[in-house]
Amino acid sequence: MLEHSDELAELFDLDYGHFADDLPFYEQLARRCEGPILELGVGTGRVAIPLASAGFEVWGIDSSEAMLARARAKAEAALAARLRSGDMRDFDLDRKFDLIFAGLGAFHHLLTPDDQAACLRCVQRHLAPGGLFVCDLRPLFHNDWEAGDSVPLYHEWTRVLPDSGETVMKFRSATVDRARQLRHETHMFDRLSADGAVRRVVTAIDLRFTSRYEMEGLLRDAELEPDQMYGDFDLAPYDDMSEYMITIARKRTEE
Repeated sequence: MLEHSDELAELFDLDYGHFADDLPFYEQLARRCEGPILELGVGTGRVAIPLASAGFEVWGIDSSEAMLARARAKAEAALAARLRSGDMRDFDLDRKFDLIFAGLGAFHHLLTPDDQAACLRCVQRHLAPGGLFVCDLRPLFHNDWEAGDSVPLYHEWTRVLPDSGETVMKFRSATVDRARQLRHETHMFDRLSADGAVRRVVTAIDLRFTSRYEMEGLLRDAELEPDQMYGDFDLAPYDDMSEYMITIARKRTEE
C-alpha cells in the first residue's frame, strides 16, 4: 500500500478533489441504508465528507496518515473521529455496516488476488446481513496488455494550488506487467512558484486490474453475492466499451 507525505496528500486533493461524478451515485446508495457506512481508502474525504454532511453516519479507513490528517482537518468533528488508520486487507472496527464501498479505484491498490481476497473477507465480516459492498474500478481492457507495452510521459493537466497560488503541471507515464495484470505508473508534479522556480515531485503507483469474472469469483469466494454491474455512475449496463466496472454485491441475509 502507498505511503503519502503531506505534500502528496495536498497534490492528491488538487488532482482528484474536483471529481464529483460518483457523488450522487454513492448518496443514492446511502439512502437505501439504515445503518452506518464505511469507505475503504477514504483518502482526503472527497466522498465521505459530502455523505456525512448529508446526514449519514460515515466511517473511513486509510493506510496513509497524511491523507487522514487532511481529511480530518476538513471534516466536522463527528466524522473526523470516525476516520481511522487501517489496511483494507486487515481491519477490525468491531461494528457492522449497511454499506461498504471502495471508491475511485481504491481496490486497484490491492496488487495480488490474495490481497483482494483478504480485503473481501474483512468486508464480509463487517457487513450487516443484506448489506452492500460497492467497488468502482477501471475495466481490465482499460490497458493494452501487449508484452512490453508502455505509455510515454504525457501532460495530464495544469492547475493552481489554492493555498499557495503555485501553478502545478501533472505528467504521467506507465508500463504494464501483463502476467500479473499490473500497471506501473509514474506521476510527476512540477510546482511553479511565483519567482519562476520549478520543483518536481515524483511518486510511483502500482495498480492491479481485474476482469469481471475474476471479480465475481472473488466475491463469491468471500460469501458475497454479486448483485449488479454498471458501466458508469448513471447506471448504464456494463459492456466491453464501458469506462468503469462498478460492482455491487450483497451479503446474504442470515436465516
